[in-house]
Amino acid sequence: MDQALTKQKIKELRAMVSDGDRVGIVLQDDPDPDAMASGIALRTLLGRNKQTTPLLAFKPVTRPENLTMVHLLEIEIQPATTEVLREFDKIAMVDVQPPFFGEKIPRADIAIDHHPGYPGGSAPFEDVRVKYGATATIMTEYLVTAEEKISERLATALIYGIRSDTLALSRRVTDVDLQAFTHLTPLANYSLLRQMDRPELPLSFAQILARAMSRMVVKDQLVVLNLGTVERDDLIVQMADFCLQFEGVAWVAVAGKLGNQLVISVRNHGMSGENAGEAVKTLFGDIGSAGGHRNMAKAVIPLRAWRRREGTTRDSLIEPRLRELFTTVIKAQKAQAAAARTAPARNGN
Repeated sequence: MDQALTKQKIKELRAMVSDGDRVGIVLQDDPDPDAMASGIALRTLLGRNKQTTPLLAFKPVTRPENLTMVHLLEIEIQPATTEVLREFDKIAMVDVQPPFFGEKIPRADIAIDHHPGYPGGSAPFEDVRVKYGATATIMTEYLVTAEEKISERLATALIYGIRSDTLALSRRVTDVDLQAFTHLTPLANYSLLRQMDRPELPLSFAQILARAMSRMVVKDQLVVLNLGTVERDDLIVQMADFCLQFEGVAWVAVAGKLGNQLVISVRNHGMSGENAGEAVKTLFGDIGSAGGHRNMAKAVIPLRAWRRREGTTRDSLIEPRLRELFTTVIKAQKAQAAAARTAPARNGN
C-alpha cells in the first residue's frame, strides 16, 4: 500500500468537507457490492452517518445476491434525482466517475474509482487507481492508513466487494487487493458472506438453462448464446460465468431480453491483446450503453435500437448475428496484438 500517497489523499479529502456539509454519495445504477461497500467506507472515513451522508442511486439494486447484501447488512440507498442532488453541499461518488451520469448530476466534488476509460478532471478531488481490482481495496487502504476502526459490518461489506469485483481473487487482483483482503479477513462475518454468496435462482431458469445448453457450440474458442426473455439480468451474467469454465472456451457472449432492452454479458480469460470492454464498445457503443474491463464487460441496448440497426429482434436471429459480430472483433483484436508484438522487429534495431 502506498501510504504516503494515501495519507495525502485523506488530508485533501477531509479538507474538502466541512462539519456542516450535507454530502450525497452517488453509486452507479443498480449498485453492486463494490460500490455499496465503498460508499459505506467513505462515510466512515468522513466520520458521518446515513442522515448527513446518505447513499444514493438513480436506479435501485436488483440482482438477488446484492439485494441479499442490502438486507443482511441493513444498507439504505435513497433514490437519486438531479433535483435531490442539488440539495447537497457536496456530491461524492465511488466505483463510478462523473461522465457516467452525463447531465443527470449537477456537479461532482469527489470521485474515487478503479475503472479505466473515463477522462480525468471531472471532479476537484479524484483518486482513480485503475490497477486495483476493486474500489473497496482503495477504501480499505484509506481506512487502514487513517487508523479508522473497521466494524464487522463494514469489513464484511468490503471483503464481499473485493471478492465480487475480482471473482474471488481470480481476476485483475493485485498485491494491494490481497493485502486489503488479508487485513479484512479476521474482521468479517463469514456466516453473512455465505448467505450472500448463494442467492436463490428462479425455477423457471432451469428451463432456460436446459434450452441454452442443448444448443451450445464452441467455435473458434467462442460461445455465444441468446437466452430470450429473462426475469433478471443476473441470470445472463451467471450463464456467461458458467460457460467460461468449459474446456476450450476463451470467450463467452450471453444475451437476453430484459423488458425493452437486450442485455449482453461478455467474459474472456484476459489473454494478451484481447479486451472484452473494448469489444462491446466497438460493437454496441453507437446503439446502447457498453463497456467494462479486459475480461468482463456488458452492453445494454434498447430493443428498438437493435431492430433499427439489425432489422429484427427475433430470438432465433440474434444469436447467429452476435456470433458474427464477436468473431469479427476478436479476430481484429488478435491481429492488432500480433502486429504490436512484431512492430519492433520490422522497425529494425
